[in-house]
This record gives sequence, C-alpha cells and structure tokens, in this order.
Amino acid sequence: MPTMPPTFRAGPVRTKRERDQDHDRRRRKAKPWRAWYQLPIWRKQIRPRQLADEPYCRRHMKRGEVVLATVVNHVEPHQGDWEKFINGPFESLCKTCHDSEVQREERKQ
Repeated sequence: MPTMPPTFRAGPVRTKRERDQDHDRRRRKAKPWRAWYQLPIWRKQIRPRQLADEPYCRRHMKRGEVVLATVVNHVEPHQGDWEKFINGPFESLCKTCHDSEVQREERKQ
C-alpha cells in the first residue's frame, strides 16, 4: 500500500506584534538612550512644556497650514548626549511630519 509523502509544516508563525517587539529590543540595545523618553523629566516636564509653548506643527505652519502638534522633536539629534537631550533645541511636530520628513532627513545624515 502506498504511503503519503511527508507534509511540510512551517515552524510557529510569529505575529506582527512579536516581530515589532523583537525589533524594538534590538533598537534599545543599539541605542540605550531611547529609554530616556520614558523618564518622568521628559514625559511630565519637557514634552508638555514644549507642546504648550508651541502647540502647532512647525513644519505645517511654515507651509501656512494649522495642524496640532503631538510630538516633540530634537532639532539636533542628541545621539545619547544627556545635555542635548534635556536642553534641546526642540520643535513641535505632528506625528506625520515626524515619522516621514524628519526620519528621511536623519537617514541622510
């Protein structure tokens, strides 16, 4: 009697969330200062103060558009320099500008 050929069974499939968590772990290990954004000084002092001082997206304002800012960006990337991280200079941006324009500019550097 003939037997069935072996069936290929892929290993466990990881969810997008699991893949994203692994990616974030690797990024935190490569750039440990990313954890600074969770510190109370950033979350409760610097970020709210900047958004209160400059509530609209700076890049949209330059184009004559009014869009609320939700992200505080370091104008000069701090690259782990605590003084630059704390003292800025900062700009308020909408998430769209931060995630597209700013990231594109930083990749060029």
